[in-house]
Amino acid sequence: MKTIIVPTDLSPLADGALRVATDLARTYGAAILLVHYLPFSIATATTAEGAQTITRYLDEQEATAQSDLQRVVDNPAYQDIAITPITCRDAAGLYKAMTERGADLIVLATSGSSGWDEWLFGSNAEHIVRAAHCPVLVIKQTDGPFAPTNPIAAIDVDDALRQHWPPYPFGMTGNGLTQFVYVSTPGDTLVPEGVHAWMDELAQERGITGYELHIRPARSVESGILNYAIERRADLIVVFTHGHTGLRHLLQGSVAEDVLNHASVPVLIMRIEDTHEPVTAHARENNRLSH
Repeated sequence: MKTIIVPTDLSPLADGALRVATDLARTYGAAILLVHYLPFSIATATTAEGAQTITRYLDEQEATAQSDLQRVVDNPAYQDIAITPITCRDAAGLYKAMTERGADLIVLATSGSSGWDEWLFGSNAEHIVRAAHCPVLVIKQTDGPFAPTNPIAAIDVDDALRQHWPPYPFGMTGNGLTQFVYVSTPGDTLVPEGVHAWMDELAQERGITGYELHIRPARSVESGILNYAIERRADLIVVFTHGHTGLRHLLQGSVAEDVLNHASVPVLIMRIEDTHEPVTAHARENNRLSH
């Protein structure tokens, strides 16, 4: 891992995300890009004088933001980390800074109730994470170091995941990621045997040993994931999603509200390649034989 991007609104919560990022940066020798977005909402000027006034105002606000960012960068606690402050005036600049910098990880912070959450769950976040070619770590609590020892992963029976298993952006202590959950919702036609066969294929191909796969019935995917995480006392939830289709479901539907917004532990969003074959032959055959 060489580069970590941390978007910040200069709040204490965002500072917590930066602390997590700096811990990771120290471990892996990475640099940090600290990105601040100025969400201006000013009407377009109709006169030259009005345009000059707006320009001066924007310049002043940007200068203030840059000064605030520099104070964060100059914090003695971060002096051993290379942190580059970046200020963006508009959404286009934000998207470019977040998606075109070749980052290995994006670290966001959210409590589920702050103004930053409007940014996280709005069209900005959808655009950024859909376009990002790296994992996104959503931090929920920032007290203490980030060192997951009991992570769980929610899976879907999707050949893209099996064929394009993404590498984890950071190591996990303990037994690593060996706990997987598949949530079976009403109307799900896959049989448990097919899901287990798919997971066996994945484990064999990716060298995953000593894993546990739990199939949990639930009214919704998000409730099944959350309940399983609580039951297992997980300290990290890993969600695999497509860059263009799966993420829309993740960020716009109830999965976003209940998993990202309501989880009390960090959530790691891992992007996988799209595929037109969402179910493996094993799962399809077992499903056919069950009817």
